[in-house]
Amino acid sequence: MKEYKITKVDSQNYSMFDDMVFWRINRRERTYAEKLEAANNNFNDIYLALENPNLYVYAALDKDKFVGWISIIYMPKVGRLNGLGHVYVDELWVEPTYRKQGIASKLMKKADELLNTTASAGIRLYVNSENPKAKMLYEKCGFSESGIAYFMEKHR
Repeated sequence: MKEYKITKVDSQNYSMFDDMVFWRINRRERTYAEKLEAANNNFNDIYLALENPNLYVYAALDKDKFVGWISIIYMPKVGRLNGLGHVYVDELWVEPTYRKQGIASKLMKKADELLNTTASAGIRLYVNSENPKAKMLYEKCGFSESGIAYFMEKHR
């Protein structure tokens, strides 16, 4: 099985991450002209967010492009659990042609590493009930159902 390097996303490699997000949204890679246009974007707010000590974004590298990522947040907790917080997997995605190669499992190991290096009680995540393949992946990574929750959002 091919090995993919898991890399922390930062201001130095963010343009490759941005290319991957484009790939996910548009279901195609950027053209050379689109990459040049994207290079003119101002990512200062994103670079600042990437410096947040509780945000961890990792990507899987294949040669010269990212093919999957995980976004993890450590959230400290005050009150119960004696101040122990939780690690939250916010988002996990692997480009469809790269799936079933162990990339998602390697990315999920970053959440396990964070669990072991922070004052955390555990790892939490949400999985869409209409995505049984993701649920199977998380179960394979040691997760189990812990009740039923509604995912709710409020937008600007």
